[in-house]
Amino acid sequence: MTTDLGLIDTIVILIMENRSFDHMLGYLSLARYGGRADVNGLRDDQQWLDRVANSWQGQKYWPIALSEPRIPDPPHERANIATQMGARDAQGNFALDGFIASASGDSDVMNYQTPDQVPMLDFFAKHFRICDRWFSCLPASTQPNRLMAMSGYSLIDGNKIVLPDQTLAYDWLDNHDVRWRVYHQGVFPFFAMMPSWAPYTLGESFKGLEHFAIDFQLETDATFPQVIFIEPIYTDAPHEGPEGTDDHSPSSVFGGQRLMREVYAAMIANPRRWSRTMLVITYDEHGGFFDHAQPLVLETAAPGDRYPVFETSGLRVPAIIASPLVTAGTCCNLNFDHTSMLKLLGDKFGRGGGYSPEVDRRAVTSLSEALDCTSPRVDIPAPPDPAAFASIAASAQAPAANSGPDVDAFKRVLDEAKSTDAHGLAAKFPALRGFLGL
Repeated sequence: MTTDLGLIDTIVILIMENRSFDHMLGYLSLARYGGRADVNGLRDDQQWLDRVANSWQGQKYWPIALSEPRIPDPPHERANIATQMGARDAQGNFALDGFIASASGDSDVMNYQTPDQVPMLDFFAKHFRICDRWFSCLPASTQPNRLMAMSGYSLIDGNKIVLPDQTLAYDWLDNHDVRWRVYHQGVFPFFAMMPSWAPYTLGESFKGLEHFAIDFQLETDATFPQVIFIEPIYTDAPHEGPEGTDDHSPSSVFGGQRLMREVYAAMIANPRRWSRTMLVITYDEHGGFFDHAQPLVLETAAPGDRYPVFETSGLRVPAIIASPLVTAGTCCNLNFDHTSMLKLLGDKFGRGGGYSPEVDRRAVTSLSEALDCTSPRVDIPAPPDPAAFASIAASAQAPAANSGPDVDAFKRVLDEAKSTDAHGLAAKFPALRGFLGL
């Protein structure tokens, strides 16, 4: 069944941070949580558990329900992920036995969230569509994967202090006369780390998330964006309060669940606009957390041979498609990675020319194929009551670390912006006034 993309006026994309599919949604296939046979998640039988177990100091560990909401950030650079994936056998399959070793013995990286800990993801899984074969593009860290998601290529294979300048989806959308906007919950849009884009983050294309509900409800169709990027509060960026809302450890997932609810509630408050909207939620990479599925055999070469070729995708990450154009409570089993979103943009806005040669030839499916309704559903599922979040609220009380190399990188970019436009920063982001000495 093919959905007519003309039924969609607005595509909303929210990319979270650093959690694997098994860690966040693997519970869906367990008998005690409904035992969904359509989802390739975790299993209960001991033979399967023994097969996927990781060992540390002579002890076997297999996935169990997570009891600690805040976990130290597991290592997840390219070399760390190679350790996590382990050796390949004669058939080319990875052992996937190095997660605990990579985390220096922290067995929590094997464990999984339960429905009460992720009420919004559970809601989306019941009322909309999940994808259980969505992989991060590269077995590498956040920055390379976000560049792949927003460019279809990456000039780096590891996190850097400042992002390299490269063409982004923003540029592509501009070139195709597509209206777009970033709504960021934190004071720091991600691509402010890219020198060529840093000045533009003070412009009208970047707005605080507090404007999203009003704009979705009241803005005219003539100016309302056709593509929207939602950005959370990044744990590794300077921010007020104890935790980020991006799900990046050591932050708990509580803030991320609240963010997802806020975004969804704002959209369904305008039923007319919601009926022609597609919300995509995914995670940039697995963040060092266990997943049992083999990565895709998918070669990614570096532009200009800047780094060794990647022979596979990264590991699986959670992915949600919430839209009136998907069947409730279903799972799409097609092979996706983050460039599948760019393929969707190419299908929708590319004027028959696709997105780009490197994206178009990448051996993953366009996200267009995740839509399965020929007309919009008329039901609008109500999100969980805020009381559903009470059981995880305590996890947000402990202070999160707000220092380290990644935080220092964000602060360096802020220092540079301060030196060039302190007034613009202070006017647009009042929360930064303390940092600016005002």
